Parts: sequence; C-alpha cells; structure tokens
Amino acid sequence: MTNGVIGDLLRHRVRLSPDLEAVVTRTKRLTFREYNETVNRVAHFLLQNNIQKGDRVAILCKNLHPFPVIYLAAAKIGAVAVPINWRQKTDEIRYILENCTPKILFYDGDFQQVTPLLGNLPFIQQEIRVANGEDTTGFDHLIQGYPADEPEASVEASDPALIIYTSGTTGRPKGVVCTHSNLDSGSNSIVRTLDLRYRDRFLFVTPLFHISGMVFTITALARGITLVLNTQFHPLQIWDLIESEQITGMFSVPSMLSYMYEIVKTQDIVAPTLRMIVCGGSRVPEHLISGMHEWGFHVVQVYGATEFTGAATFWLPEMGMETCGSAGKPVFSTEMKIVDPVTGEALPPGEIGEVVCRGPLVFAGYWNNPEATEEVIRNGWYHTRDVGYMDEDGFLYIVDRLRDMIITSGEKVFPAQVESVIEQLEEVEESAVVGVKHPVWGELARAYVVLKEGAQIAEEEIIAHVRKHMADYSLHEVEFVKELPKNSMGKVMKYVLRRHANQPGA
Repeated sequence: MTNGVIGDLLRHRVRLSPDLEAVVTRTKRLTFREYNETVNRVAHFLLQNNIQKGDRVAILCKNLHPFPVIYLAAAKIGAVAVPINWRQKTDEIRYILENCTPKILFYDGDFQQVTPLLGNLPFIQQEIRVANGEDTTGFDHLIQGYPADEPEASVEASDPALIIYTSGTTGRPKGVVCTHSNLDSGSNSIVRTLDLRYRDRFLFVTPLFHISGMVFTITALARGITLVLNTQFHPLQIWDLIESEQITGMFSVPSMLSYMYEIVKTQDIVAPTLRMIVCGGSRVPEHLISGMHEWGFHVVQVYGATEFTGAATFWLPEMGMETCGSAGKPVFSTEMKIVDPVTGEALPPGEIGEVVCRGPLVFAGYWNNPEATEEVIRNGWYHTRDVGYMDEDGFLYIVDRLRDMIITSGEKVFPAQVESVIEQLEEVEESAVVGVKHPVWGELARAYVVLKEGAQIAEEEIIAHVRKHMADYSLHEVEFVKELPKNSMGKVMKYVLRRHANQPGA
C-alpha cells in the first residue's frame, strides 16, 4: 500500500464507517461498505476485460452512482478515468476520445450525441451503457457476478488517475493529467480550509465531470461525507431536496445561485442543516453573496483551475463581507504570487500581473502535449494565465484572462473591466471586448455588443459611457452582433472574435 493512492481511501473509510451512507441518488442509497463492494466488482470487471494499469476508462455519465463507482474502480487498478463533458457535441467528444484512446467507454443512454461514435472508434474495445434515464439496473446487473473483495494491483501515488479536458476557449481542448497524489492533496487542502465534518451531507447538482466533482468524490472518502447526487437543477425543488436530505453543503455556479436567491426572497425557505454553498466556475457577484448572507445562507467563493487540481483559493464569510469581491486566500499547502507577465518578476501588493501558484496541487502535465505543459509549468510554478492582484492582506482579486489583455500604445486594457462598464447600460444584454491589431497603436479595443430585445443605443453612446468611467484608450469601437460565439460550457470564445476582428477589412 502506498500513501496518497486514492483507491485505498475507500478501504480505510469502510473500516471506520461501514454503515454510513456514502452515495445517495433518487434511485439508489449505498453505505460505504456497499459502495466499496460495488467499486471492487467493477474493478474486477475491468481487470477481466483486459483493462490494465495506465489504460484510459472514458466516463460519459450523469450524476448517478455508476459515475463515482467507475472512477474509483479505475483508480484501484491503476487505470486512468476520463470524465467527459456530456454537454459537448459529437465532434468534440470524438476529438477527446481520439486524443486519449480509451479501451472502454461507459456512457449514458440519454446522450444521443454519442450514438454516431458507437462502434466507430477501433481503439475502444467495449462500450457499456450504464443508464437509461435514471434507471441503472443494467449496470448493476452487469457487475453482479464479479467478486467484491479488493483487486490486486500495484498503484503508486505518482501514477495518473484522471484526465480532464479543458473547455477549449482557445481552440482544441487539452487533457489535464492529475495523479493520485494530486487528488489526495486536493482533497486534503479542501478539508483543511473548509469547515467540513464527519457525517456531512454534500449535494452535487453541478456535473461530477468537473474537477470539483472529481476531487470532492475523494474528499468525501477522506472525511466521511455522504455524496447526494442529483441529475437536474430546479430552483424550487433543490430547496426541498436540501431539507429532505438534510444537506450541509453543496456546489453551485453563479447562475444556479442566482435562481436559488430569487426563491429565498419569495418563499419561506427552511434549511437549518445547510452551512455552506460553495460557488465558482466564474466570478460570483457580490450582491448574491451578501444577499444570501442576509438570509442566513453562507456562500463560499472558490477560484481554481483543473490544472491546479481544483481549488486554488477560497473566500469564506468569516474573512469579512467587505472582502467578498475578492477570490479569497490560497488554500492550505499552496503558495501564490503575482508576477509581471513579461519579466516574470514578483510584483508588490496592488499591482496587476499574472497569478501563479505552487504546491502539491500542480498537475502532472497535459496529455501527450509537452510543449503546452512547458508553457504553463515553469520552475515548479503553475502559470494560471489569469490576471489579478493581491492586496496587503493577501486577498486575491481576479481581473481578467492574460490572453485577453490588450496593449494599446504600451497601456494595458483588461477586457473584463471594460465589459462590466458596458454592461451597466440597461440596453446591453452582454458584451465581449477584444484587441484589433493597429500599425501605430499596436492594438485597439473593440467591443462586440448584444443588445436586449427591442433596445437601441448608438456606438457613440457606449464609447462615451466607457470613457466617462475609464481611460479613453479603453474602448475604440463597437460592433453590434445578434449573439456571441460560445463553447458547450457557455463560455465566450474570444479567439473566434479576435480572428474575425483581425481579418482584412473586418
């Protein structure tokens, strides 16, 4: 046995808490003993089907019990789980599968975009449907005859356990490789930073395929926490679920939190067990954090990256509501600093530069892509490509993405700051600012603006509004569009806009 091997954590948890609920879905309730036996059966199934150490196991599943079971079964035999974002289209999924060549694919029958790929990828030796809707009896049936004892395998902490593909806002997604040690460290940093307790009950409505879900699955083993999984988010039903399942914490994204807040304001919500709502994925608006706080619900803001095995910072209410516009402070076992993106020199508090971090959470590298790995891991520091600053008290404030920064005649323009000023205008639905190459000024800032239905406003009015609040070079021109190009995660693909902006005659 090696320390830091995540499959071992389940075995240890069974010894301590065999009858504690481990995984709860609408159709299934597993104790830690049953969870471990199910995981072991899948591990033996994989071994008997020629899945060996280092082989990839692709998982395209909703938040149902087969998902964490397959993930941990792969970990126990040294195989590498590849959770796939099921919001992606057929071509995106094909690219990922061709890039990591899994031997086996577990998929959900509801995801039609997988159908054209079935039987058409020669490296996949088996394709197994794990669910129809929320019915997982086929999966349970498949593994029933396999042994429930521990599989024999030699697994090291430094072995890869997980490949997660980034959302690809700059083009093709890259496979982020996390080792057993990364995931164990990620789980430890969460346990040591947040107020998590034995027998807590944590709700996941956000998809498990994100790094947050993959790390927290391990955190639940380490701390003895029940995972309550749900496949759909409904702003009213979620409060019923929190009450009926006595949920103590949950993960959310800002849009989800916003819907939940609206319900809190209009309904009589009783959720005495709920201690924290962890929210991340993008910046959480301050009014949501303070508004929920006034109603007695504590929002914990998380900032992180798949390449940093999840959370890099947490903002907690006890840090003071006046700092809720920040991303908080670095998690346990993490060093963080702000560096000049050109020279790499560390910058003093208050100065804007690139956020870099170091520690046991730095990922092992991009799958089969050493060049991209070398770009972001330098001297042990992970370069996040995010631009921000730290204040005198060590709070991190994120300003923008580094690649989105525009340099106009030597002056830095951060599009996210310009966009937030543009979006103060009530006529504006959303906006995206990119740099357009210019022979004299280097780049000029152009805003692509989507107006609300029926709204009208002139380009000059938008530019005047921005220049009232920011330096004149912050915005040069505006182009009105019907919609912004987005990827399957709903993130704006600025590289598409940049390409359009920099075409001759654009």
